[in-house]
Amino acid sequence: MSSTAPSSASRTPTSVLLLCLACMTLEGYDVIAYGAALPAMLADQDWNLTVPQAGVLGSLTPIGMLVGAVLVGLLTDLLGRRRLVLVSVTVFSLAMVLCGIAPGVPVFAAGRVLVGIGVGGVLPSIAALVFEYSPRQRRNLNTALAFVGVGLGGALAAVVAATVVPALGFRAEYLIGGLAALVVLPLAVRFLPESLVYLRASGQDQAAERWIHRLGLDPALIEPAGSAVEEQAGGRGRFAVLFARDRALMTILFCLTTFASLLVLFGLYTWLPQLMRSAGYELGSALTFLIVLNVGTALGPVAVGRLADRIGSKPATAASFLLAVIGIAVLSSPLPLGVLYVAVVLAGVGTVGTQILINVFIAGRYPTRIRATAIGTALAVGRLGGILGPVYGGILLSAQLPTPVLFYAFAAPALLGAILVALIPRGHAAEVPADTTDDPTTDPTTDPTTDPTTAASPS
Repeated sequence: MSSTAPSSASRTPTSVLLLCLACMTLEGYDVIAYGAALPAMLADQDWNLTVPQAGVLGSLTPIGMLVGAVLVGLLTDLLGRRRLVLVSVTVFSLAMVLCGIAPGVPVFAAGRVLVGIGVGGVLPSIAALVFEYSPRQRRNLNTALAFVGVGLGGALAAVVAATVVPALGFRAEYLIGGLAALVVLPLAVRFLPESLVYLRASGQDQAAERWIHRLGLDPALIEPAGSAVEEQAGGRGRFAVLFARDRALMTILFCLTTFASLLVLFGLYTWLPQLMRSAGYELGSALTFLIVLNVGTALGPVAVGRLADRIGSKPATAASFLLAVIGIAVLSSPLPLGVLYVAVVLAGVGTVGTQILINVFIAGRYPTRIRATAIGTALAVGRLGGILGPVYGGILLSAQLPTPVLFYAFAAPALLGAILVALIPRGHAAEVPADTTDDPTTDPTTDPTTDPTTAASPS
């Protein structure tokens, strides 16, 4: 199979970065909205939600994200990344409106699944566009800047929950998030470009040239970056290569690391306000902690992206996990408010920031022909952690454990993640570093974020 890609962009088009940031802000709001509105939903006597039921509802969005990631793999070649972003944002925004008008739990549950499907579709497409339209030396940083939107959106969701929801009810949380797309979508339709890799692969060279001229990029981007690279799996399937004797341990460790990361991320996002209430804080103060968490989520990707570019993915990823451990563990103690806010920021840095680093780390440890499959496999296993996280938190809170034990129970998976990262063996000399290839996301199964998003996130 022949594969060619445009040369690396010499600069990042500002419109691409800002629009991707805006889309990720919508995504971050919609993912965090449930955790922000959950205390009000639990207090609503018409719904009569129990804590275990709330945990199950919280797991529906990560389930939808898993489905959305699969759909991206099926639809990328048909629709292209730009259309997938537009369709995905439309889906999760309409789903938020559905949550806001839901007459009861069943319809609300369907809306949260659809939110996840939309988020799962937008994350890989946004990450791929940012990666492709960034110079090699800024790819980590630009991806991190785009995923600042996850934290911004999450912080906005917490602000709305603290200021608007007490007066208008929890439904306002979801309606505001859904209707915000009316601002972002028209701009994205007008200015968000299509992937040059997709346009070239589908024979649309003239369309690629139009976007290059419109964005003021180097015309050389429409030419192949050197001769075509022939990469074959040597008669073996990609999964067989992932789990071959020389890579099996590394692949398993990456899968387990991603599982631990997303378990902590989604568990904390869903239950932090309720955890802080169990620690004796009023609802308004508890939601302030969620706002601060998302400040850390916004700052974290930029900080860890720069760190990874300097010291390498492995030590940066382990350090990011340990920041989460420290931040969550400190919350178990009745310390001065300023110290607790710093701890929450560290927890935010160590959640979304960690997941972004893991994806880049994986990309750097596998050859191009199986890189996308490696990332997709780790994220598929990791989504199970994201699904388990809200349920895990619900079980802990239902058990009425002492407050310090609750926080230690959330810190434990992050500590396990740091240990797993330390156990990952050194890469093979024959592997191609992630920052020396033009686009490790050309395979439609790639999901190099989060969301974060995707995330990561976040999201």
